[in-house]
Amino acid sequence: MTKTVASTSEVESRGQEAPMTLDEQLDEALEETFPASDPIAVHPEPEKQPAKN
Repeated sequence: MTKTVASTSEVESRGQEAPMTLDEQLDEALEETFPASDPIAVHPEPEKQPAKN
């Protein structure tokens, strides 16, 4: 399966209004750590659970 990744210009045009997708976060983390042997560090925000009454 192939996923489409937003181009850099698409990401930049969003500015601070839209958060990066998980794929974009992974791509950025990979670019910032390459060629290090350490695994990439991505901490996605957990999905909010509805409050239990």
